[in-house]
Amino acid sequence: LYDSGECRKVRFGDVEAGFAGADHILEESYQSSPIEHAPTETTGCVVAPEGNDRFTCYTNTQAMFFTLDNTSIILQMPGSKLHFVGGTVGGGFGGKVDVIVEPIAILGAKLTGRPVCFIYSREEEMQISSPRAAEKVVIKDGVMKDGRIVARKVTGYTDAGAYSRHSPYGAQKGAGHYPGPYTIPNVWIDTYCVYTNRTPSSAMRGFGVTIGDFALEVQMDKLARLIGMDPLEFRFINAYRDGDMKAHRQPTEGAALIECMQEASRAANWPVAEKYMAMSSYVKGA
Repeated sequence: LYDSGECRKVRFGDVEAGFAGADHILEESYQSSPIEHAPTETTGCVVAPEGNDRFTCYTNTQAMFFTLDNTSIILQMPGSKLHFVGGTVGGGFGGKVDVIVEPIAILGAKLTGRPVCFIYSREEEMQISSPRAAEKVVIKDGVMKDGRIVARKVTGYTDAGAYSRHSPYGAQKGAGHYPGPYTIPNVWIDTYCVYTNRTPSSAMRGFGVTIGDFALEVQMDKLARLIGMDPLEFRFINAYRDGDMKAHRQPTEGAALIECMQEASRAANWPVAEKYMAMSSYVKGA
């Protein structure tokens, strides 16, 4: 585990007191598998030595300055000695945020004094490039009969693989999103980044957020069924209003979930009680 285990903790209110006062408790576990990005163009770069210990790297990275900075750190070279040139990326989806080919190619050019081309074959792309991390999310909620969620406890696990790439950052982002866009008075979150014997994982679309949001919204549907409430109306009751205090102790600004759900209900012909269609993100209790 990284740094004694926890990548990030969130504590807001008294979650155990919230559970004690809840009418219903629901605890569920959600799990995802690693996913390979499979870009049309495989990861790669071409490096040319320019003399005076300077190198030009033509790369298909999707994070130019991030890759340059990390290459500088890995090779212990000043960034002023590295000139990175990008272009059209033939598919990235987060996978080309990784920093593997550039430091190796630059080191090869430095040792040989000759240009170096390092481009993954399709087999290497599948075996070596970093996939989306496997994740496990355990969610425990306390809910009242009237639909209010009064306590939420989340434990998230991110599979980093054998080495750390960007997974700790993804786990940290997950902690920020696990409360969901809902006003909950008592929240407890722990996220862990765990070493395993798998290929090191990294970014993929919605990095650190996608799996957690999927788990939370499935949990919301289950909670609505548990208390016999329409799942959309259940979300209206719990949605952020402007000015609501988030679990991260930041006030909500520019909330529009209620208005988005109202438009979605009209577009989908999903019947919703008039009192919910009259709600506003800018009026408390309305």
